[in-house]
Amino acid sequence: MLIRIDAIEESARVNVRGVVTPANIRALYVVCRRVTAKLPGYEIVVDLAHARVTYEAMEELHDHARQSVMSSGIDGSVTPCRLRIVDPATVLRIKENA
Repeated sequence: MLIRIDAIEESARVNVRGVVTPANIRALYVVCRRVTAKLPGYEIVVDLAHARVTYEAMEELHDHARQSVMSSGIDGSVTPCRLRIVDPATVLRIKENA
């Protein structure tokens, strides 16, 4: 992940590469919550354009964006934030083993 901060637009873009699944999405949440804590009021843009993301992870991220919250990834708590998701070119339609 690479974070780019734009003070003029009051936004922080989290550029994600690699694979995002429900099993590892917690790492993304931790980074986003730290950015939110350091830059209150800034819009968090999660840019997945160069990542591979499972359908389940995309649904979870879009749900958080609709609710304007970021999950802790550790417990059930959430942090209010302005969240926008930039979708990847393709979404992986695979099921993870439980």
